[in-house]
Amino acid sequence: MAFKLIDLSQEIYTGAPVWPGHPETRVDVVATHEETVKSGRFTENYSYTAEKIAMSTHGTTHTDSISHIDPTPGAPSIDELPLDWFYTDAICLDLSHIPPRTEYTVEMIKEALDKHGLEIKKGDTVLLYSGHYVRTWGTPDWLTEYPGLGREAAEFIYGQGVVNIGQDAPSHDRAGTTSYPAHQVCREMQTLNTENLGDLRPVAGKRFRYMGFPLRIRRGSGSPIRAVALLEEED
Repeated sequence: MAFKLIDLSQEIYTGAPVWPGHPETRVDVVATHEETVKSGRFTENYSYTAEKIAMSTHGTTHTDSISHIDPTPGAPSIDELPLDWFYTDAICLDLSHIPPRTEYTVEMIKEALDKHGLEIKKGDTVLLYSGHYVRTWGTPDWLTEYPGLGREAAEFIYGQGVVNIGQDAPSHDRAGTTSYPAHQVCREMQTLNTENLGDLRPVAGKRFRYMGFPLRIRRGSGSPIRAVALLEEED
């Protein structure tokens, strides 16, 4: 049985789109090969280059910790969550036919499951492919026109023992909401959500293994991740 790894992440780069109010993402060079050669610190023609990164813990592809949405003292931060929540079986539902700014319903989720004969299992991660990244990345619509989960749909998915829902959009909730019902369900059920995934077309309608480990940020309310699918290759 052969498998392939599929990168589901966005790039981290200076000027990457960020959530309103969050700091700009920056990747700046702090040392070049030319500079380190000239420093005289090294012999045998050794040199190096290095960069520094400045960004929100909720910038580009990332996962929210419980503490991001739960103000209760002791709500788990990203470094306190079990690692096995970030390495799970997974499915990806194809919702790409649904219009922008739509609030997903339970019926929409069930139709997507039936379309590809998929089943939600306890311990799964469920990814939602809206096509928003493919259609709008790099345009103003990226931050204004995305769909997202309604309360009932979020309760339906998480209620089956799912540990994480990931979307190819800036938020778990649809654009324009002021109540953030899907985030509220995460708080109530103490579950994860992953935002800003990249191109989900390779895994849409499929079951696979999902990996999306966070950085070990002390008391972090979230973390950038490298989201990867381990997908069985078709004959």
